[in-house]
Amino acid sequence: MLQGLLRHEEPEELLQELIHEAVAAVPGAEAGSILLREGGHFHLVAQEGFGKKLLWARTTLEEELAWYGLGVDNWLKGRPRVLQGEEVRRLSSLSTVEARPAFFEHGRLLEIQATLGLPIVLEGEVQATMNLDSFSDPAAFGPLSLELGRAFALEAALLLKALKERQLLQAAARTDPLTGLLNRRALEEALQDLQREARTLGEPLTLLYWDLNGLKALNDREGHAAGDQALKALGQALLRLCRKRDLAFRIGGDEFVSLHLGLREEEAPLLVERLRESLAYGVAAGGIGAEEGTLEDLLQEADRRMYRNKPKEGP
Repeated sequence: MLQGLLRHEEPEELLQELIHEAVAAVPGAEAGSILLREGGHFHLVAQEGFGKKLLWARTTLEEELAWYGLGVDNWLKGRPRVLQGEEVRRLSSLSTVEARPAFFEHGRLLEIQATLGLPIVLEGEVQATMNLDSFSDPAAFGPLSLELGRAFALEAALLLKALKERQLLQAAARTDPLTGLLNRRALEEALQDLQREARTLGEPLTLLYWDLNGLKALNDREGHAAGDQALKALGQALLRLCRKRDLAFRIGGDEFVSLHLGLREEEAPLLVERLRESLAYGVAAGGIGAEEGTLEDLLQEADRRMYRNKPKEGP
């Protein structure tokens, strides 16, 4: 697991390795699965012994609690529970019409004789669940199985914690600390992704280069705290301006960039005016179609256009 983290493997790959090891090590286990929580749903992200079509089957939080069957308190404590025989089918029938076909058709529910369920608790919340299953023996899971199952659930919790910390570090490396916007490093990654998406969808992609007017004069006149406040205000204005598929970045000093998938270059001036009307500070902007081209070339041309349209007044 540690080596996988160092290699920056995806969470699904690491959890797949974990469930493979758990099925091999826990007495009575012939198959297993891990469901990862996202909001109010759980998605099956790793499995051993089932059909591949079971991957990404989805259940709700309420369904997972009903399937667990021991109540919220035991759920939050990560207490293991064992179901046997017809109890498996009875609790499975509580799933929604949406979830039921995947689990009955590809999850071999009619074959399961015993199942060991393990809530995976992190920071006081169940962030995932692990199920280990036996197709041959209703009494497959004894005390040793429960003990080893809890050990694997703990390993899964530690793995998820390490992944969360890694994601936080990655997010920090891609975020401007003053404004909370994405930074230049994130822009380099996002531009290539959006260019591919624009080509695939046949949609326009526009890059807008923004500049806060007179930042140096504001700093000299009122202090750097006032300048920082102006930069934050522009960042917030860009976030308000952005639609669902738009992204905003601070790339250094008083320079900002926004990317707009589905926006034509000739529509950009309307967006610029909307931002100016919402902000107490003066800004200049230059837009360019960005479906093709390197970041450096696009920034250079957008910067040239921005200076051509730069107003004389300061913030």
